[in-house]
Amino acid sequence: MKPKNGNFIQQHARSVAAYANISAIHIIAANQDKTFVLEQQIVNNVNEVIVYYKKINSNSPMSQFKKLKRRRAAHLLAFNEIKKQINTIDLVHLNVTYPAGIFALHLKRKFNIPYIITEHWTGFLSISNHRFSAIEKYFIKKITANASLICPVSKNLQSNMERFGVQNKFEVIPNVVNTANFKIDQNKTYNKECLRILHLSHLKDDHKNISGILNTIKSLSNNRTDFKLTIAGDGDVEIYKEKAKALNIPEGVLQLETEKTTEEVAQLMNKNDVFLLFSNYENLPVVISEALIMGLPVVSSNVGGIDEMIVSSNGILVKAKDEKALETALNSMITNYSNYNIANLSIGAIEKYGINKVGKQLNNAYHSVLLE
Repeated sequence: MKPKNGNFIQQHARSVAAYANISAIHIIAANQDKTFVLEQQIVNNVNEVIVYYKKINSNSPMSQFKKLKRRRAAHLLAFNEIKKQINTIDLVHLNVTYPAGIFALHLKRKFNIPYIITEHWTGFLSISNHRFSAIEKYFIKKITANASLICPVSKNLQSNMERFGVQNKFEVIPNVVNTANFKIDQNKTYNKECLRILHLSHLKDDHKNISGILNTIKSLSNNRTDFKLTIAGDGDVEIYKEKAKALNIPEGVLQLETEKTTEEVAQLMNKNDVFLLFSNYENLPVVISEALIMGLPVVSSNVGGIDEMIVSSNGILVKAKDEKALETALNSMITNYSNYNIANLSIGAIEKYGINKVGKQLNNAYHSVLLE
């Protein structure tokens, strides 16, 4: 299992748990003998119920129906477990419209429980490689039409959902950062002789364009050596070690590391000065929010909702896939890093993405729906 599976949802639940009685349901397909395995724990005032259900390893038309049926049974198992413990469920907060929204729609029709949607899926983006099936289109439009409120994490995502054909009331509420884990080191200093640059992701090249980063770093290293790049993630690091070797990137310039826990991510950010992202597409990357809260100015491709996050005071934006522009931006960042006020940068990010701020926004959204 991936340890960060459902992390965005988990953080949203924890942010609003200070204002409401929150239970979170998460279902995961797994290769297991039992049809269902239920786990439950209370973490940071959130009652988390996880159901692992036996994976159906087939893609036939009939198996698609079976998958939806088993998912619904897994959701129902978790829902009934929560119902044993609390008398009334006032509102469902759905994260990612499809396919979990099928169950939210069922609860509204059977029990008259309203639901809101938080959406952060890149599949809606016009640049995404995802191709919607007829069944996906049908259910997405049905689910979104019956929601009381849709909360995309960026204005850009809202525009793409509207382009898809979603029509409803929208309110943009961003992804949240747990400021208990991500805190700027007030005593942090940087080495003027070597600026430390960090990239963190799942390392999928078609999405995060790691190859483009390596090409750019190689070119940059031909002209200056006063920087070091660390790339870490849960993808295949060995592929990029081979590519770096083929490019003849100097050893002192590049460090490649494997997957990090949340705590290790925060520690790594505290050890670095700048965050780098060169994705071909994104929504509103929570890793940028985390980096900003940790006081790291950002160099990023201008895709998705990133231009809603980055302005001249906290970073530099470049065109996706433009390696020359990225090299120019990195040159500028290395040369002018001292001009960034990292304390103010962090304060501004906390006011926008901090757990208290987003929790209040979600609580207000809940009340607006329940008072209708």
